[in-house]
Amino acid sequence: MNSAAKIQTGKLVLGTILFLLAILVAKETFSLTPPTQQATVGPAFFPLLVAFGLVMNGAALFWQALRGKASEDQWIRHDMAPVLIVLAGLVIQMALLSMAGWIVGTTLLFATVAWAFGSRRTMLDLTIGFVLSAASFYLFNEMLGLSLPQGWIVDTFMNG
Repeated sequence: MNSAAKIQTGKLVLGTILFLLAILVAKETFSLTPPTQQATVGPAFFPLLVAFGLVMNGAALFWQALRGKASEDQWIRHDMAPVLIVLAGLVIQMALLSMAGWIVGTTLLFATVAWAFGSRRTMLDLTIGFVLSAASFYLFNEMLGLSLPQGWIVDTFMNG
């Protein structure tokens, strides 16, 4: 198989993954229960915007693959390790949200993404992630009246 065919196959596979991810995001978004409060922008707006972006990127990849005019020198070499590390961080966060809550899951996600981008200051990354996730938890839950998953850290330190 020549390099141009590999490139086109890669674009088709990645486009398919993006389409499937968009379907998953849209399906999960539509399964959410609507909030009881009236809001200008509801909780489904941003996930649907992300799903739309995924569809558009998937369509662009399909279009490029079907045009089939890419040569090997046009293809940028990608280091897949950081992408896979970020993906693993997202999966871990989703798995931890219901049990450990927003603050713990998002703190670990922040540190994982920082590590994927080359940071090796784990304690600093965990501290920054904790501060940002606690601030976003407070903003969403207390100031906006929305409900992010609490988990054990909020139960322990805030609810007595």
